[in-house]
Amino acid sequence: MSLFKRVRIDRLFFGSFALFIAALLLIFTWISYSITSHELADTTSYYQRDLLGELNKQLDIQLRSIEQMSLAAARNIDTVGYDPLEKDSFERLRRKKDLLNMLANITYSTTMVQSIHLYMENPDLTDSQAPVKFLDIHQVRSESWFPEVQNNDFSWIRERTLETNTGPQSFIGFARKVYNNSGKYYGLLVLNLKSSAIEYLVQGESEGRKRILLDGGGKTISSIGNLALPEPVLSGIRASKDRSGSVRLPAVADSEDVLIVWNKSQSDWILIEATPWNSIVHGSLRLAYTLIAVGLAAIFIASFFTLFLSRQFTKPIRQLLSIMGRVPANSAMDHLPTDYTNEFGHMFQGYRRQMERIEELLHSLKAQHKRQREAEILALQAMINPHFLYNTLDQLNWLAIEAGQEKISRILSLMGKMFRIGLSNGETMILIKDELVHVESYLHIQKIRWGDRLTYSMDIDEALKEMYIPRLTLQPFVENAIIHGFHGRRSGDICIEAGIRDHDIEFLIYDNGVGIRPDWHEKKRKTGGYGIRNVKERIDAYLGTPYGVALHNRDGQGTLVTIVLPVISNKQEAEERFHVANPHY
Repeated sequence: MSLFKRVRIDRLFFGSFALFIAALLLIFTWISYSITSHELADTTSYYQRDLLGELNKQLDIQLRSIEQMSLAAARNIDTVGYDPLEKDSFERLRRKKDLLNMLANITYSTTMVQSIHLYMENPDLTDSQAPVKFLDIHQVRSESWFPEVQNNDFSWIRERTLETNTGPQSFIGFARKVYNNSGKYYGLLVLNLKSSAIEYLVQGESEGRKRILLDGGGKTISSIGNLALPEPVLSGIRASKDRSGSVRLPAVADSEDVLIVWNKSQSDWILIEATPWNSIVHGSLRLAYTLIAVGLAAIFIASFFTLFLSRQFTKPIRQLLSIMGRVPANSAMDHLPTDYTNEFGHMFQGYRRQMERIEELLHSLKAQHKRQREAEILALQAMINPHFLYNTLDQLNWLAIEAGQEKISRILSLMGKMFRIGLSNGETMILIKDELVHVESYLHIQKIRWGDRLTYSMDIDEALKEMYIPRLTLQPFVENAIIHGFHGRRSGDICIEAGIRDHDIEFLIYDNGVGIRPDWHEKKRKTGGYGIRNVKERIDAYLGTPYGVALHNRDGQGTLVTIVLPVISNKQEAEERFHVANPHY
């Protein structure tokens, strides 16, 4: 129920005004918050992209130097000419020392490289404490990172843990395949970089940041701040053609909204930073809280003014309600105010005129109540009559059976079936199959009388039997054919056909009687024609054009009845198209 119908006007007026001001305040606050938060996000994104661009340049320089360093080492390995299959032990040892010194110098030249692993065939033993180790080339296939470098000449290896002199430490690796001068692959060189050194470069001078570094293939090389992004987000960033950009990532599960900013270097390294959305819009929230506080103060001040106005508007209404509560006392009319000249004055005058008519209405209501009771009694009697008729026919049927009158018993049974379908519990529309049962029951009764002299046939499309038709539509025409068409004749034949014609249902009823009189439709006739006129008028009244009934003589061979009805396939449509209930025909 509407609030305007059940809440006191003064409270409704006061509440509506307060809610309007509050809603206006909230809308204004939300717009201000949205605008300022997006401006802050754009500004933050701009400066973060700038910062990530500078960091990416430094990372690109450092990491490309590692790649160049590994390339120079791979070429120098072949220059040194170390061959583990060399038979001269002195020569093999000398070249091994040269190779170890050359690779060790790489680890000493930069603080980022902690150690170097060289995978090759038949490696010589090396000192476990040395920065350079020779390892069996077959061992590399058991490494978790081998699939990343299997089909590439070089590749970065994501963060992993290795044993060192001081215990397990995290390293990021760069692997490069080693070829001889003939182009034959014979080893794999892996430079192990300290994860802390890469993380220091990724973090830059700022602390508490969440960043991820991806290589050109999209692999996560390093991350700080426990940042984990969904794969669809990473795929979208990798696929983007922009060198930098930003996107807001909605909260998922227990996570919070974050602003994702990325920057791509010239080598396609991608540096990504995530910033909690709340930390960006913190200033906007403070502005929103300030606006809400000011708005609440304004609502509190305006409430007193609104309360005064609402009472002035509702005072005459309260007076009228008080007088209406004393009805039917005639003295209450004397207390109606007479000094109002606006809409309230018209309301009081209208109430006076209304009270003058109440006495007249009370008398008419008494008479109406009496008529209503009489109508209810008649309705109850009408409900009893069909029940009495069914019981009477049933008793007569049993009497006929006991007396051995099988024909009379059959006729009474068929009449009971016809009455039940004809009345149909007051339904106006029934299924076509029920209407056909009604017609066939009538034909069976007539056939008991006529015997083999009466023949009939029905050709009905099976799909039509589940559709709806006005009850008692077909039987009057069959009855008319037998009573009038076959009058004075020793035999007769009736044919009923039905099918779909131009999206409508068409019934055809043939007989070989004497034909129909031209004046059958005239109401002044004293004999016959009432049933078929009734059907025609019902269809014309409730269905209209192009539906209806047409009767034609068949050139001395009887009568052709054509009935065109709409296709009605469900009960709801039947009630809408033919909505008269409990008619009396």
